[in-house]
Amino acid sequence: MFKSIKWRLTAVFFSVTAVFLFLLGFYLMNLMEEYLYDKTQENMVSYAKLLADNLKDDFSDGAGAEYFDVYAHEAQRDIAARVTVIDAKGQVLGDSVADKDSMVNHFSRPEIQKALDNQTGKAIRYSSSAGKRMIYFAVPVKKDNDIYGAVRVAVPWSEIEAGQNHIRWSIGTAIFVALILTVVVVSSFTSTLVVPLQEMTWVAKEMAEGKLDLNVDVKAKDEIGALGSGFNYMAQRLRDTISQITEERNKVSAILTSMNDGVIAIDGKGNILLINPAIERMFHIKYEHILGKSVIEVVRNFDLERLLHLALSSSESITRELQVFTPDPKTFRVSTAPLTNETGVVGVVAVMRDVTAFREVERMKTDFVANVSHELRTPLTSIKGFVETLLDGALKEPETARHFLEIINDEADRLNRLIGDLLSLSRIEAKQGEIHKTLVNLERLISNVVSVLSPQANEKSLSLNVDIKSPLPALKVDSDMIGQLMINLVDNAIKYTPEGGSINITAIRVKNGIKVAVKDTGIGIPWESIPRLFERFYRVDKARSREMGGTGLGLAIVKHILEVHGGTIDIASRVGRGSTFTFFLPSGDQG
Repeated sequence: MFKSIKWRLTAVFFSVTAVFLFLLGFYLMNLMEEYLYDKTQENMVSYAKLLADNLKDDFSDGAGAEYFDVYAHEAQRDIAARVTVIDAKGQVLGDSVADKDSMVNHFSRPEIQKALDNQTGKAIRYSSSAGKRMIYFAVPVKKDNDIYGAVRVAVPWSEIEAGQNHIRWSIGTAIFVALILTVVVVSSFTSTLVVPLQEMTWVAKEMAEGKLDLNVDVKAKDEIGALGSGFNYMAQRLRDTISQITEERNKVSAILTSMNDGVIAIDGKGNILLINPAIERMFHIKYEHILGKSVIEVVRNFDLERLLHLALSSSESITRELQVFTPDPKTFRVSTAPLTNETGVVGVVAVMRDVTAFREVERMKTDFVANVSHELRTPLTSIKGFVETLLDGALKEPETARHFLEIINDEADRLNRLIGDLLSLSRIEAKQGEIHKTLVNLERLISNVVSVLSPQANEKSLSLNVDIKSPLPALKVDSDMIGQLMINLVDNAIKYTPEGGSINITAIRVKNGIKVAVKDTGIGIPWESIPRLFERFYRVDKARSREMGGTGLGLAIVKHILEVHGGTIDIASRVGRGSTFTFFLPSGDQG
């Protein structure tokens, strides 16, 4: 029987296969056991470092032992491992398995000594408190290079042994099945398949290297020929399939790259499978650095991690809004969808839309409506009150009636100014990108503004001075808008400067445009109010501003006018010493 090439080849193939499989199995067993041990160590050390990082502030702030004990129990539920918290003297502050008060001082334990020496400690020994052999990993808890204690994470050695036994059994079973299949397959087909299989093997290897344009040259009309034809058909289908997959992958890649929304996909274990460039921009990360890591390692946001794990366990689509505070505070609308195959849910994909600006606009709209309602209601309430008083009989008293009518007239003027400012602000916002620019002589425009407001300044005995440092170039701007800007700034200076003060307007040509400063000797602005001066309806002193006829919109109009012209404005002020508003208009497309 063994004189037949069929059986000799079978015996050779069987022997070679058996030796190879046993050597490979022995190698794989050692490799997988070492990998299992290294992976366990890596995970435990990572968990310990994460816990130590979470506890560093609690140590430095002097949290009590009860807090660390509770934290150890909660941490065990999260990482499925025993957690022990130890101070710098070896005293056990908390343990997730044993009573901390019954545990001896751990300063002499080798893993703790390593941790307190700012290293990662590891030890394997029998634990009397747990009643089993354990493997321990300990890391220091440190802040600002000061070591406050250590966090130790431990798992039973039996768990690692169980994993190793499972690996041995799996590989042994695979070897046994492979040997049986070797005997069956080789004995059945060796005599007729040796030469064609050699050719097919060569072609398959070449195709595996990427040479997909090869075919098997089979001329036989029997089963071997049919196999060769099937192999060629498979190669063609493989070429077509790979081409389709490549095309679809390129389409998906182009879509993901062009999306402004972030896309993140995780597998069934919570590790990252894919992110798109938007996620890289949002969180300042790189795809190649985070592949295979958990979400919490990359994004550092527990809410997002919990949402993705909830979507993974529930197998349903979920949409929520989350706050993310690193690297920048943002609000995201996160929509998840399960990734499934024939076995069930194998992952989750989440689309993250940045809605920070949208929420801010909503808040600003709400505030604006509330402020407008309040500002309109105040004069209307005053007018209605005085009218009712007049109707109730005050008309019969001429002096009183005249006084009330003067107040009504003032309130109506104030209401008119408010509506006028609102309309101006609305027009300016509506004209973004549509302003009518003409060449304007800024020196002449400033002179016109001074002429208009001089009577108002003279009533308060204010000196209104203009100093043009050098000939100013003509700027291509909207003259009405810039005129309104100057009137608002000078009018504010006149309102808030006491009698006998001075207002100085200076203009100077700079490298890229013109700078204009309006300086007064008025009451000044507290430093804490300066960042909010350009908010609509914001007033430093509400009562005084209303008394002087202010609507709270003048500086908001100034800001919008400068924005549509690409300009900027700065404020310098000291309470009781006056303020200086300096704005810059770029030369841009000057004539």
